Amino acid sequence: MGEKVHSARAEAPWRILLALLCVLLVIVLGTVQVAHTHADNESHADCALCAAAHITVHPVHAPAPAPTTSVVAIVEALPPSLVSSPISIFALFTRPPPAS
Repeated sequence: MGEKVHSARAEAPWRILLALLCVLLVIVLGTVQVAHTHADNESHADCALCAAAHITVHPVHAPAPAPTTSVVAIVEALPPSLVSSPISIFALFTRPPPAS
């Protein structure tokens, strides 16, 4: 049982280093893509970074319009009745103790 805990601790630095390497790669390559320019200030079709900058999602069909609603009748609310009920309901009711 102690060997499993020890082996998990031994693998933890590699996992942390791999995660940090991935984060570092995303940051560096994102910065390179944003700062990418050419000497003639044009985008080139054969440049992978220029092509990636112009990739967009093209929807297959137009989105459906929102359904329209129409008022059929106006409902008026009646005021609440003021007749009180003679029965009181207690939400935390428990039965009485048994008679001896």
